[in-house]
Amino acid sequence: MWRDVVLVAVGGAIGTAARAGLTLALGDDLGPALVPLINVVGAFAIGVVFGFRARMPESSRAQRAQLFLGTGVLGGFTTYSALAVESADLAQLWWGAATVLVGTAAAWAGVVLGRGRLRSR
Repeated sequence: MWRDVVLVAVGGAIGTAARAGLTLALGDDLGPALVPLINVVGAFAIGVVFGFRARMPESSRAQRAQLFLGTGVLGGFTTYSALAVESADLAQLWWGAATVLVGTAAAWAGVVLGRGRLRSR
């Protein structure tokens, strides 16, 4: 159990650092669009991880990889809490609603891709 907690914590630190690096590098250029963009990209990537994981046989190694990448790295990378704060201003509320809708669609597309359902039959 503690190994899993450490995997999520280390992955979360990596994902949070990646998000912070993007914010520092692109924050001035993308402004308020950066948080929704990060969340949609992260939602898609989480969908890919979980879709790919669904194709894998059950194993503790696959479970740990999902915890590290999906819950840890990508959970730390996405920042729905920052989105909520930005959306608290009613003028920005549409950002929040649009990001949740687009993020959900991106996660679904990622799951489909991760499960390999886009291949022609």
